[in-house]
Amino acid sequence: MNRAALFSFAARQAIFDAAIDRLAHHPFAHPEFFTDAEITTLHAAALALPFRAARAVVGKNVHQDFDICFPAPIKGVFATLAKGLEGLVADLAVRQPALFEMPFTLNDFAVQRYRENSAGIGIHKDALSYRNLVFIITLEGASQLYCCSDRQGSDKRVINDRPGRLVILPAPGLAHLSDPKNRPLHAVDNITDGRLSIGFRCQREQS
Repeated sequence: MNRAALFSFAARQAIFDAAIDRLAHHPFAHPEFFTDAEITTLHAAALALPFRAARAVVGKNVHQDFDICFPAPIKGVFATLAKGLEGLVADLAVRQPALFEMPFTLNDFAVQRYRENSAGIGIHKDALSYRNLVFIITLEGASQLYCCSDRQGSDKRVINDRPGRLVILPAPGLAHLSDPKNRPLHAVDNITDGRLSIGFRCQREQS
């Protein structure tokens, strides 16, 4: 695939639609989605960003053991990717207008880099201000991303998030998530070979 064709998602609309449909009955979707060339391009761009140590503890005593670039600039290849994902949502919203809270703009972008044997990030929920969908894309490493039913880690369900997959979590505003309190609990651990991942979210603007 040549560079001009990177992140051209029109042919992947059906894959995306099926993934969103899955969220009606599951806490996550994780379709095979990206080409090797796309992951390689994102990986190089992510490593070129400046990182800082994340706060050790946030929220409800959630530990964090990684370096972060946040807010990361939505420029270059990241802007192209964000526009592509927004286009998939917009196309589906035309056909299912009650599915999403609109407008949907990916205006919140973070890059996380975990060292080998990092403690990862503890069990948490994403903020209520994040709307519709959360996208997580792993670019490198071996680790365990999972959802669970409580903050003790019960009913752990491991998510296959190896490079090439698009992990999608439901957020308030998505019709499939009828109760915002039920947004998925998730965490990352078992980081045996480091981890580099990016996350896109739609942050609701304050009125």
